[in-house]
Amino acid sequence: MKELSAILIVMAVSWQIFASEARITRLKPQKVESKTTKPRGNDAKILSKMLERNKRIEKLLKNKSAAPVIWDQREKILTGKVFRGTLLNSIVSTNLKSPVLVKAHRHQGLPPGTKFSCLAVTKHKRVHSLCNRLITTNKEMSINAQVLNLDGSAGLIGEYEDGKEDLIAGAVMSDFAQGVLSASKTRITTQIGQVEDASLRNKILEGLIQSGETTTDVLLSDMKDAEPVVTVQAGTEVLIYFQEAVHEL
Repeated sequence: MKELSAILIVMAVSWQIFASEARITRLKPQKVESKTTKPRGNDAKILSKMLERNKRIEKLLKNKSAAPVIWDQREKILTGKVFRGTLLNSIVSTNLKSPVLVKAHRHQGLPPGTKFSCLAVTKHKRVHSLCNRLITTNKEMSINAQVLNLDGSAGLIGEYEDGKEDLIAGAVMSDFAQGVLSASKTRITTQIGQVEDASLRNKILEGLIQSGETTTDVLLSDMKDAEPVVTVQAGTEVLIYFQEAVHEL
């Protein structure tokens, strides 16, 4: 019995030692499933909604631009306000003030048929116009505005003509004619030199020369007094710039 017990004890100890030894375990291969991305339906929905909203906005803008503007009698024009208009009459401007009428375009917040009464004067080869009256169908008021080109520059650009070139050309031709007439005179050689013949022909030539001198003096005087003229055709589009606010409309 003692020997059997000893054998059982030795077997139990051996089994425990064998169980405590390190063992290498192999992992079983696992299959990795590949995930495929599917297109999202939400992106397409969002894009379609955005396109639909853009169409609605465009429609609203078209309706807004086509709708007539109702002028509010209580509205005021502040300094720096700019309106677009068209010249109703041609401007032939000199150093003297010339009347100018400008009709405002529609849909700018002004009553239909609004006009501006201005005065134009030529300065530095341009037409400078100042407006002093705003005229509607039923009333008019005092204003302080200036007419500008479409690019915002002051002084309307037109056809400039001062007439000085024609006057200078006339004076040159007159002096040339005097020289030709003077050379055409007949002369007599005497002991003291050559003297002009007192013939009828020479007297006629002398009268023409004096007439030419008078013509030259007149042309030069006109050139000094000549006023430049700038012409701006009717139908030209301009800007009306308010230099002071209008508090009563």
